[in-house]
Amino acid sequence: MRTFLEKGYGWPLFVITLLVSSVVMMGIVVMAARSDGGAQVVDDYYEQAVKWDSLAEARTAASTLGWTTSLTLGRSEATIDGIIVLKDSSGAAVTDYAVHVSLRRPQLAAEVANVSALPASEPGMYAFSAPHDDLGLWDIQAYLTPISGTGTPLQIDWRREVR
Repeated sequence: MRTFLEKGYGWPLFVITLLVSSVVMMGIVVMAARSDGGAQVVDDYYEQAVKWDSLAEARTAASTLGWTTSLTLGRSEATIDGIIVLKDSSGAAVTDYAVHVSLRRPQLAAEVANVSALPASEPGMYAFSAPHDDLGLWDIQAYLTPISGTGTPLQIDWRREVR
């Protein structure tokens, strides 16, 4: 009795298996490509590119001051709550800045929330609450503007996970 391969069915079956697996793999690739929310376009890209030098200067100024900064994040049902602590190089609380906070997700181009941080219970502490309940990785940017109008605006960046 002749085997299955000796009857000549082996090669056509092999080719059909390759074609079917190729179609299945392309389906998986298409599903993976569409699962990230589609194309992400950065809002006001040109304006951000124009002010890139000033943003880089603000980041550099924040790091060269020798300040100690910390960010604590928490989550309630519908908000992400945070506390930013700012201390200068001598350990004294920084109180003469207005703090504005931008929250972004690393995988999204658009900003998720943009809120002002208000002075909290102790000097140098600023609290904010942003309406959002997503878990995962967040990019938080704090923009510090001198209240007096004199001085350099600063920017401090963190990447934290909200659980």
